[in-house]
Amino acid sequence: MNAVNAPPFWIARRFLPIAAMQMLLLPGLSQSLGWPIPLLVLSVIAWRAWLILTSTKKPKNIQKLWINTLVVCSLLLWWWWFPSKLTLEPAVGLLLLGTALKLAEARHFREIYVLIYSTIALAASLFLFDQSIWASLTVVVVVILVLLALIEANTSIDHNKPFIQKLIYPVVMATAAIPLTLAWFLIFPRVAPLWAIPVVGDSVKMGMSDTLKPGDVAKLSQDASVAFRVEFAGEPPPYDQLYWRGITLGDFDNGIWRQHDHLRNRRPSSTGSTSSQPSKPTFKAEDASVFNNYTVLQTASQRPWLYHLHPSVTSDDHTIFVADNTYKTRWPITSDLATQYSYVIEVATSGATSTSRQTLNTAERRQLHLESAFPTSLNPRAAMLIEQLLVPDEPLTTVQRTLDWYRAQPFVYTLQPEVIAESNFVDRFLFDTQSGFCEHFAYSFVALMRLMNIPSRIVGGYMGGEVNPLNGTVTVRELDAHAWAEVWTDATGWIRIDPTSTVAPERIERGSLESLQGTAGFLNASPLSLLHLRNWQWINRLRLELDVINYRWQSSVMSYKQAQQTAFLSRLLGSISATRILLFLGAAITATLLPLFFFLAIKYAYKRRGAKARAHTRLTRTLKAHGVMRSPGETMRQAVTRAISQPLPTNSREKLLSELRRLEQEWYRPSAT
Repeated sequence: MNAVNAPPFWIARRFLPIAAMQMLLLPGLSQSLGWPIPLLVLSVIAWRAWLILTSTKKPKNIQKLWINTLVVCSLLLWWWWFPSKLTLEPAVGLLLLGTALKLAEARHFREIYVLIYSTIALAASLFLFDQSIWASLTVVVVVILVLLALIEANTSIDHNKPFIQKLIYPVVMATAAIPLTLAWFLIFPRVAPLWAIPVVGDSVKMGMSDTLKPGDVAKLSQDASVAFRVEFAGEPPPYDQLYWRGITLGDFDNGIWRQHDHLRNRRPSSTGSTSSQPSKPTFKAEDASVFNNYTVLQTASQRPWLYHLHPSVTSDDHTIFVADNTYKTRWPITSDLATQYSYVIEVATSGATSTSRQTLNTAERRQLHLESAFPTSLNPRAAMLIEQLLVPDEPLTTVQRTLDWYRAQPFVYTLQPEVIAESNFVDRFLFDTQSGFCEHFAYSFVALMRLMNIPSRIVGGYMGGEVNPLNGTVTVRELDAHAWAEVWTDATGWIRIDPTSTVAPERIERGSLESLQGTAGFLNASPLSLLHLRNWQWINRLRLELDVINYRWQSSVMSYKQAQQTAFLSRLLGSISATRILLFLGAAITATLLPLFFFLAIKYAYKRRGAKARAHTRLTRTLKAHGVMRSPGETMRQAVTRAISQPLPTNSREKLLSELRRLEQEWYRPSAT
């Protein structure tokens, strides 16, 4: 067949599964890659669909010019959008662009397979950024579409089965694979995912970073993404005690607060400890009479901070205790992670640690001195204010007088404060703009404390969360991000001071959802979140049900580690042995192959006998419609003859005779030899 008479390469039923696969993956990938590249891919899909629907053929020279222009523009967009070129997000973005460009220029049959296999790689890359149940369901649908695309690629162009019939095959294949997939998941050794390595990317990561400047937390608080979920063994602590500690920021440099170098740069050895690394805290029975056990299911944040209530203790192997009373992991968290803690209630309610002057050595005293460093010449008006607030040798009284001063001022708590770019931020905020978010108040408060030579630091984390009444779990979102202060006194050690509570007590008492709803900028980063409609009872119920499903997926599937595997297999098999595991795997293989065998057997029988049965059923139904029922021993031809002997319309007679001929052809057609 020459090129002129050759059938078209792209037809709708061959193009649609491939386009649908890519469009399903775009929303999930865009959350990590941004929207420019997915929008370009969507444009290519729309352009190719328009060519197919309108049967438009571009001249080869014009098409080649268009493809070359598209390639150059795509590479320039990729180069501009990703500052770093050798990290995870740029690699996935380049694969996405390459798949779209292949879709734009594909003209040969073999290129369908390149597109299908590239899309499979894209589906796998989605798990690098998102391991939620919705991402998993998306990949399952993509797998079914992959099978459908392979079927279409190997079906002749003039073969036009109904879509439902063609969809049956991939659905049956995917369904039959469920037993073997579950068995493989249950018995395969628990190892870290291949992507559980430190990767530095260009996308915005969740949670607090190791730097803070005014506006950072306010941006996080416009996002409804889930940061972590918490399940308490008992009753949760009072809401105003839900301060989820993540990182301390005590180093001030050029308007930005950072984590101290001696905390940030410390790296554990291969055994998980160093000679200078502090041991994890423990509490004796006389230190605290009540413990509240809880589990934090933290989503992938690409950061090492572990969020917890203070003071809490944990024995989990993946945790590392840092000297500033925080926990971290050895590598950034790249997949959902469960950590079990015990919250020391009695000690926590006093708001202080047990550290005192007598327990500090020389090195600790030197580090404590760093928590008093702050430039004295940047904020002259603040320097005058501290003369009114400072009570020498009485730090707690000074703290209380400072909080009273904040309470007396007309401060405004807002997600969209006025931007202060000057170096005298404290003066401008305290006396001029007087509008800000939690980081503004923590920044200015710690600055005042340090100007009065009182050691203090900023703590970054989250405050509060939403208690789901359906299962009692606490869901903490990015919008719950919070910054507060800690102040050191020799009598009490480090104590938590939250200046935001004096300015906006509703934020601490009712949480961010209640206190920020209706304010400018609320959920700007999550326009499609169901939280916008939480006042609608049925939508809010649906949202809570979905949250329960997400929690079960995160706790049962994504947190399925070696301990859970051992316990589950012991209950399922009685005892764990190689023989029982092989028998279990054999049963799963049998459960996978048997449905396929029966499906193929039924399909074969239907193909051999289906045409005859359908012709017989069709003629019987037509005879019944004309009031003719076959008598015992009466042939179909006799029944049709009896029917047409009645006064019938001409078209009815022709229909009966036509269906009779079709039946006889199916039954008496010579079989192929």
